[in-house]
Amino acid sequence: MARVTLPADLRLLRQPAANRSPSRVVQIVARVALLVVAGGASLLCAEIAARFVYRNARSSGHAGDFVAVRGGGPPAVTNSLGFREREIPPKDPRRYRIAVVGDSFTWGQGIAADERFSNLLGVALGPRYEVLNFGWPGNNMPEHLGALDRVLPVSPDFILLQLYINDFETRQMDRPQPYTLLPASLDRDLERSSVLYDLLNQQWANAQPALGIVDSYAGYMARNLRDENAPNARLAFGMLREFIDRARQSGAGVGTVLFPAPDVMGPHGSNYPFRYLHERVQRTCGSEQIYCLDLFHAFSTIDNPRTMWVSPFDAHPNAMANQRAAVEILRLFAPLWHPAAQ
Repeated sequence: MARVTLPADLRLLRQPAANRSPSRVVQIVARVALLVVAGGASLLCAEIAARFVYRNARSSGHAGDFVAVRGGGPPAVTNSLGFREREIPPKDPRRYRIAVVGDSFTWGQGIAADERFSNLLGVALGPRYEVLNFGWPGNNMPEHLGALDRVLPVSPDFILLQLYINDFETRQMDRPQPYTLLPASLDRDLERSSVLYDLLNQQWANAQPALGIVDSYAGYMARNLRDENAPNARLAFGMLREFIDRARQSGAGVGTVLFPAPDVMGPHGSNYPFRYLHERVQRTCGSEQIYCLDLFHAFSTIDNPRTMWVSPFDAHPNAMANQRAAVEILRLFAPLWHPAAQ
């Protein structure tokens, strides 16, 4: 059998203590200590550099990490109904009341309240209109139906439902979860304290579908929703039809605005994996005879989709994207909105 030759430093450490040269052992310990100190210093420098580069980031994809804790985003003041909106007064019959129902896109994650598309609509429409925001982070179709129970008592003239790709996930679907770089307890602690760790963790999560470690989000959605007769697809779009029917039965007008997923859009909207959902929303709105605004075209004219992100850590639409959405909403829906004659 071939003999394995150990490095001189390791051979020395395997010698009996009596045969070791004290000065040689000290040298080895000093080298190891130097490597540890140098590695720690390099990580500290990288962390400082990352914090400087991303010093203006106000929002993250998950509220517990360093960016969210440090930046915090603009303050969010909620009303007695729990929404990021002023207290809602009794309906003024002379003012046309528009209620916007949606998720974190409507809530305005990472942006100030006056930068949201709902607030921009109110300013553009003028004093004879009022636009009320009923968005809540994480809401999907079941929660939108629940929000409708709070919207209808304020007597809106029109209900605008903001949709996003993940709104069509049902509670029966099991979303793939990427593995973290470190065990859960260490992961949580580092996420709350390190920009560098969050960046590395994000890259690791993005790499896992390509490596076949977990299913991609696009693949998971297609498996559950691409076939319109699949159980989850029927359930999700059945809830959309229910929302439209309930809103219409209240006497209010209803329409939808669908935001694309900017984190998977290539330049000019290339390689977008969720077109089938956009097409199905359009068909559903057509069969229900309501207007649906698909923002994919407006957003796909932007060369770099990341310029629409609220921060490098968070693909929610920023102020610029909200402004573009407001312009498109006004273009389609403003002709339908008519306040009572004074």
